[in-house]
Amino acid sequence: MKKDYSVSVNEYGLPIIIRNNVMIEWVNLNEGNDGDYDPENENDVNLLRFDVSRFDGKEWQAVEDGSFCTQVVAGTHHSRLVEHLVHFLDTIYDDVSNHGKAKRLCESLSWTK
Repeated sequence: MKKDYSVSVNEYGLPIIIRNNVMIEWVNLNEGNDGDYDPENENDVNLLRFDVSRFDGKEWQAVEDGSFCTQVVAGTHHSRLVEHLVHFLDTIYDDVSNHGKAKRLCESLSWTK
């Protein structure tokens, strides 16, 4: 099967995936299990967020309700992060590409570990 997306890396050193007019990227905003990540709490972990954007013909625009914290731990291997992004893209692509939104689908992806 032909790969129909490209992968690059953002300013966080985390993967970005793009298919046509849809982009999804990992971001690390130091979020934890209960708000901000607390490195002094041995039960807390630094979790990654994904952001979805859509190209409007001129620039990338954040998709409304397209940014969610996940259960994916910062430090997860690059190849695994890309695998997650491919799954995310396959899940939301049609809705985001055609309608510019996919809130419920994005919410369901927030449980990804």
